[in-house]
Amino acid sequence: MLERIAFVSAIFLLILISPLFLIASAEFDGPRIILRSSFVDSDGHVNVVGTVRNFAQSPVQVTIGLPTLEGNTLETETYGRTIWPLTDSPFKFILRVGESQAGDPFLKNVTELNTVRHDMLVLTYDGMAVGEERAFVGKIKNIGPFEVKNVSVFAAVHNTNHTLQLDTVRSNVFSVIKPGEELDFVALPDPVVRTDVLYYSCAGIDYDDPITTVKVGDGKILAYDLTAVAQVTNFRYENSTDSLAFRIRPYSPSGGDVALRIGQLASNQTITIAIDGMAQDAFVKSDGRTMSIDFFVPEGNHEIQVQGVRNIPEIHSAVMVFAAVTGMALALARSWGAFKIS
Repeated sequence: MLERIAFVSAIFLLILISPLFLIASAEFDGPRIILRSSFVDSDGHVNVVGTVRNFAQSPVQVTIGLPTLEGNTLETETYGRTIWPLTDSPFKFILRVGESQAGDPFLKNVTELNTVRHDMLVLTYDGMAVGEERAFVGKIKNIGPFEVKNVSVFAAVHNTNHTLQLDTVRSNVFSVIKPGEELDFVALPDPVVRTDVLYYSCAGIDYDDPITTVKVGDGKILAYDLTAVAQVTNFRYENSTDSLAFRIRPYSPSGGDVALRIGQLASNQTITIAIDGMAQDAFVKSDGRTMSIDFFVPEGNHEIQVQGVRNIPEIHSAVMVFAAVTGMALALARSWGAFKIS
C-alpha cells in the first residue's frame, strides 16, 4: 500500500514540475493547445484528443479546428465551454469512418467572456483509474444557493507518460443538482485505450448558466444578475443587514468592475456598497423596474455587502414573480457581453 502511495505521489509530483504542464518560462496572453494525440477506436473512427490551457486574465470560450484530407475543417468546443484563467479544458474529435486527419488541431476562434465564476459545485475524486473499466469516479456536490442544470464532469486521460493524453472523457449528465445535493459521477475511457489508463487530469465541470436566485427567507427568493471578470464564492442573503453578501477575487491584478442587477421593489429603494466593511462609491440607477449597481473592486480577495436589496416592509408575491421574470431576462442577456478576439 505504501509503495502505491509513493508511486502515485511521484507521478503527480512529475505533473507539477513538468515544463509541459507548468510552462513557467512562457508569457502567454491567451489560450493555447498544450496536449494533442490521436487513436483509432474499435469502430475504425480516428479520435483526435487534446487539452487547451487559458493563459489570459479573462475567461474564454474557444472553437477548435481540425483539417482533414478530404479538404474539410471540422470544428468542436472544449468539454468545459468556459475556460477560466489558468485552467485547462480537454477536447475530442471523432472522425467518420474513412475520414483522415490532415493536420494538427488549432484554435479556430476565441471569444473572451465578461462573466462570473460561481464556485458552487465541488468535485471529490482520487484521480486514479478505478476497476477493470479504468473508470474516473467521484462525487459532485452543489454548495451554492441555487440549482444548476445539465451538469457533467470531464477529464483528460493519461498513462504513465504524463506528457501523453490518451483520451478525453465526459461523465453521465445530471439534469438538475439542487442546493446541498451530492451525487456520484462516473466517466469511462474508450475500450481501445483502457488497458493503458492510469490516471485522470484537468478534471472540470460543465453546466448550463443558472437562473441566479437567492433565498431571502419565508419561502421567498430574489433574482439577480452579476457580471464581473472574477471568481465569486459564498454568495448569500444576510437578513440582519438586508444585504447580498459574497467573497470576490478579480482575475486582473489591477482589479475589476462589478455590475449587479436586481429587481426594483420600491420607488424609494436605497442601495449602498461595502467592501471589507468600508463604504464604497458606486453608481446606482433605477428605471422603476430594475436597480443597476456598478462599482470597482481592487485586486485580491474581498468581502462585499450590497445593502438595501429588500428595504420595504413586505414583498408581495406578484412583485417576487416580476423579480424572477426580470432575473430570467437578465440571465438570457448575459451573452451580449461576450466579444470576439480577432
